[in-house]
Amino acid sequence: MELSNRLALIGAVRSLGSSLLWSFTGFALFQYYKLPLILVSLFYVTQAVISSIAFIIGGYLADFLGRVRTMTISAVVSSIALIIAYVINKPLAVVLMVLIQSFFNNTYGVANTSIVGDYAREFTSLVKYFSRLRVGINAGWAIGPAIGGLLYEIYGFRILILLGSVIPLMALPLLMTLPEPNYVAEAGLTFHVNRAFALFLIPSFLTFLVMGQLGFPLLTYYNMHVGLTTFQVGLLYMENGLLVVFLQDIIGRYLRRPSLISLGMVIYGVSYLAVAFIPGFAWAVVGMFFITLAEMVVSPLSQSIANALADPRSRGRYMGLYSLITGLGRTMASSISGVLLSYAIKQPFAMWGFVFAVAISSSGLYSIIIRDALVLSRRA
Repeated sequence: MELSNRLALIGAVRSLGSSLLWSFTGFALFQYYKLPLILVSLFYVTQAVISSIAFIIGGYLADFLGRVRTMTISAVVSSIALIIAYVINKPLAVVLMVLIQSFFNNTYGVANTSIVGDYAREFTSLVKYFSRLRVGINAGWAIGPAIGGLLYEIYGFRILILLGSVIPLMALPLLMTLPEPNYVAEAGLTFHVNRAFALFLIPSFLTFLVMGQLGFPLLTYYNMHVGLTTFQVGLLYMENGLLVVFLQDIIGRYLRRPSLISLGMVIYGVSYLAVAFIPGFAWAVVGMFFITLAEMVVSPLSQSIANALADPRSRGRYMGLYSLITGLGRTMASSISGVLLSYAIKQPFAMWGFVFAVAISSSGLYSIIIRDALVLSRRA
């Protein structure tokens, strides 16, 4: 089996387990374990801090322990943490173990992104790998929440903890067949980010500020302003996942130039600005198509450019920093949009005009910073 297909299959299995668990964690802490909303909010703040730390530590582990070894250890410890949560099944233990699982899940993610950069020799190969990986991951997320919702209704959250632990372990034998890439790690705990990579992180933060709208902000707006039911919003997210599964590979074949990321951000900006005009579910389906189209252009290109600009001797640490910046962008997206939502209910342009401006700013910065020849030469 091709390495790209192996990574995609591993990603599909792991994302199925993760989506079963994380789609309902916050809701379960409130409803199933009876924690007050303020503690649920504190849980997510704590998780964001822990994830930030995990991205950096994951980068060091990937460089010094090796990509496959880091992924294997992280996968095993993540599952052990959830098994402990399942056995004890007390609110405090569940919160603590789920946070530990989140930490190692993120260290796994950094090593996973790094190993793609090691396997792929050319920029087009990078895009192919990341496109294929997204197909696998989105396949898991497309069906996981629907299955998890049904199981939660019948058996409660505890069964989701168990499945969230066991299902990812099913990918372990395949994970252990991955060859460890040959690379020489830069010695020492400190490392210096090259100028091209540092500049790339600026529009990347803005990019993920836009990409982070596909979650709490869009769901809440459609529910409160347009009047869509949670079931209808769920169908929109399923549309997003299925479009990626069936179209990402095809679109990835045409993403040969890094500068196309600027076009992707323009599509993002216009698509989110159009949300302000959407009157009902049918047009929301059309809108989701174009939002997903932008995602299928921007996401694999962003990861590919980051890997292309990274120093191979400290690729793990570069990817850890990239994950930290993009993770902060997603977190800030919910925070800023949470403030703007109160205005968006009466004046949609207050929110979606802001998102449009951020997307266009990101596109403009990419057009200045990203030079095809520079990125492609770094992969030669």
